[in-house]
Amino acid sequence: MDNEDQFLSQVLSGISEAEVVTIFFPLLRRAMVIDARGNEQSAYMVKVMPQVNSMEERIRSIEKLRPQLGKVRSILGVPWMKSVRRLDEHGVTRMLVDKLVSAGATYGEADAAVKAAAEQLWRLEKMAFVRMIRGEGFNTLWTANR
Repeated sequence: MDNEDQFLSQVLSGISEAEVVTIFFPLLRRAMVIDARGNEQSAYMVKVMPQVNSMEERIRSIEKLRPQLGKVRSILGVPWMKSVRRLDEHGVTRMLVDKLVSAGATYGEADAAVKAAAEQLWRLEKMAFVRMIRGEGFNTLWTANR
């Protein structure tokens, strides 16, 4: 098993164990946050959020956003350096949907929520690539001789 396979195996097993999963995309400075906790007043949450500086900061932001659910007991943070589309190819989106279904969501609700968040991230990724191609917000190492 190579390093990539081992990483994906750890991610997939971690998703099923953690209450909260945050998959962060450093190049986009955003994260997909999935909180499978719920009660009578509040169901699960799937949300694209700004990237934070630490897992403690992410926990505080979730607890502030959803105080009725109390303290986060377990969280999985996954740095995702690949394209957003690769989440689906590697089975990560399926595991997230399964996690929400096991927390009480219908398959249709869970699938739609995860797909909507992934689509939002993919749009951000496309915009980032366009800015990179145009050189917006990037410094070059050398200049062209004209």
